[in-house]
Amino acid sequence: MFDGLVPGERRRRREIHDLFGGSRQGGIAPLANFPAVMFFTDPVAGHRHGYYDGMDDDGLYNYVGEGQHGDQRLIKGNRAILNHTKDGRSLEGFLAESPFVTYLGTFELVDHHFTEAHESGDPNTLRQVVVFRLRPKNEIPVELPAVPI
Repeated sequence: MFDGLVPGERRRRREIHDLFGGSRQGGIAPLANFPAVMFFTDPVAGHRHGYYDGMDDDGLYNYVGEGQHGDQRLIKGNRAILNHTKDGRSLEGFLAESPFVTYLGTFELVDHHFTEAHESGDPNTLRQVVVFRLRPKNEIPVELPAVPI
């Protein structure tokens, strides 16, 4: 957990990056100066890019990896989530409501799988996306949507 942040706290995304670093673009931000990987989820806006994040019946958060075009691969941010425990990094979640984010707390990777989703901006083209199933390590401070059918 980040010092100075409490689950449920809402701040501007740029303020989070000013404090901890990481890329201000995209959904996954491995940090250079902290042993953490941040992920940002926007279940409402994500659908138009083929991202279908949400809670499943097992109480796990299903988070679609990064990459809007073509099949996703386990590189860059996706690799950072996959290897966060092995690399000694925590996994910190944020709910995005531009320009604000709400800190969800710390998560851990349970497993991952690939599934089909539509190409960003093209509902007629399917691609493979990685879905990370994440266990919250604290009580989630806001209601997150369920995984869409």
